Amino acid sequence: MPVARLPENRQSLVSTLSMPLPDLFRKLKYAGRYAEASEAISIWLERDLPDMLRRRLILEQERLRRLPLDYPYDRSAALQRLQKTFPMVDEPCFDRLEKEGKIDYLIIDGVKRYHIRFAATMEKDSLIRKAFGLPVKTDNDFLDPMIRTLQDKGSLSVRIGMKSSVELNPKTFVPGTYRAWLPFPVPCAQQSDIVLESGNPQSISPDSAPACTAYFEQELKAPSRFDVAYSYTSTIHYADPLHAQAPEHELYPSEKPVCDADLAEDHIHVRFTPYLCSLAQDITKDAVTDAEKAWKIYEFITTRIHYSFVRDYLLLDDIGEYCALNLRGDCGLQAILFITLCRICSIPARWQSGLEYSGDSVGSHDWAQFYLPGWGWLFADCSYGGSAFRAGSTLRHAFYFGNIDPARMAANRLFMAELTPNMVTIRRDPCDNQTGEMERLGADCPLQPSDYERNVEIVQFTVLS
Repeated sequence: MPVARLPENRQSLVSTLSMPLPDLFRKLKYAGRYAEASEAISIWLERDLPDMLRRRLILEQERLRRLPLDYPYDRSAALQRLQKTFPMVDEPCFDRLEKEGKIDYLIIDGVKRYHIRFAATMEKDSLIRKAFGLPVKTDNDFLDPMIRTLQDKGSLSVRIGMKSSVELNPKTFVPGTYRAWLPFPVPCAQQSDIVLESGNPQSISPDSAPACTAYFEQELKAPSRFDVAYSYTSTIHYADPLHAQAPEHELYPSEKPVCDADLAEDHIHVRFTPYLCSLAQDITKDAVTDAEKAWKIYEFITTRIHYSFVRDYLLLDDIGEYCALNLRGDCGLQAILFITLCRICSIPARWQSGLEYSGDSVGSHDWAQFYLPGWGWLFADCSYGGSAFRAGSTLRHAFYFGNIDPARMAANRLFMAELTPNMVTIRRDPCDNQTGEMERLGADCPLQPSDYERNVEIVQFTVLS
């Protein structure tokens, strides 16, 4: 597909998701005729168009290029992939799961194509595993002891060290000036004593940055790797806002105070749509206090939203409503839905994201914060809470309302935050930066996932108190 050259202000492109596509392109896209839609966009871009419409079409051309990459399986390959874990699934069962919305697909050029992680979604879901007779473990040997310690002692601190890298692929490398942004711990409610242990970035984002990164820029004649190692202290203070009185002082007094943005729409993915306003009213109709309203929202998401890996966030329109309409979504979609519903109910809420350590591996993760008078800023992890609910753990389900575990690295405190400095080409993930971004200056198109590999590893996890 032809791809129009992207303007320098990447964030301005993504902001155009607040507007719909012209009817011609919507019809072609919904028919799965992506190549034809992209060709039509190229023709339109030759016209004198309003600026926002032009930028929206340039962005859509990039989305059309990416969409098929997220759906590599035909039906036969999808069934074979699923049967590796669920050998009892036959074609009628596959059809039923598809109609229930548990298998994500698109129709591309008249053929159903299935999402690259549809099987991983089902393997992760405890209810599906139970339904097919596979084992489900209620207890979590890594998280449960930390949660009990927090409940008993009131707080828990750990010292965490991580190493992050992005490495160029020798097979696709093109000489030039490369820029890299590796996530770095942001000073926030739970994180302090942040130390750069190794690496030579040109700069590290200021403490006030909404997305904290270690930034590299270097002219390369051969493929190379950019890496950074850091350590920090993560401290969580236990909160039970549903059953306990607020403390004398806010639990995290150093956290940034409530601002207007914590109650506002962003007109792209945090929208107060008629459906979400109706849903918020329905969910919280029997709640009186803000704590009860926030709990009702958390309870709805953790018990009614089906956890599902989804296509890249750039490829979704209105993430919060998508999650609520389809009753499915991953950690980021659930966090955005929680934030949106809280704000509709006049409860300040904001974003946090970065990395999670599970005891044996490190992965990307998103969660939310919400504000209650007296308590101050607290946490809500709907994804972890939903997993706990489906596994039958009342301990973890209750804990992740008001709290998170300390085995996290928060790098971002704003969804769709710009990087410092901002990228020229459109980002691999324009909504969030958890494992790193790269670009080559002067390139017409963004670097592809196959052009560089991202890696994060844990090097220290020490319980301090």
